[in-house]
Amino acid sequence: MKRLLIEYWTPVVIWLFVMFFFSTDAFSADHTSQFIVPFLSFLAPSMSSESLDFWHTAIRKMGHVSEYSILTALTYRSVKQDWSNLVYAGLRTFFCVVVAAALDEVHQHFTLFRTASPIDVGYDTLGAVWALWLITNYEARRLRPHTIL
Repeated sequence: MKRLLIEYWTPVVIWLFVMFFFSTDAFSADHTSQFIVPFLSFLAPSMSSESLDFWHTAIRKMGHVSEYSILTALTYRSVKQDWSNLVYAGLRTFFCVVVAAALDEVHQHFTLFRTASPIDVGYDTLGAVWALWLITNYEARRLRPHTIL
């Protein structure tokens, strides 16, 4: 039991703390624009300010998707140790990740420069669905019996 807790659940908890830090004012749109927009301007000097704003927002939303994809993979890895049925493990993982996404938005509601948005929970959920789809495809291929021919 102790091995399960340390080996499997510790990475999940560490990643949740990293995500909690990402939800602070240090990663608000105003702060990330100080780094992302100049980088985009360097890559495409002729890009309009509207395009820069669009791509800044797109990068931030892709951050939501990737952040929650990682959380989903870590959580699935841990939940699968308790549940031999892969469908239940996937459903339990999805539930845990959606709860984490909702709590993350509640946390952002109490920060000075961040706002809570149900749309962001949607992006987070998209990351979870995408990761679970990849995991399911991998598990299906890994468990499928292979023929010699």
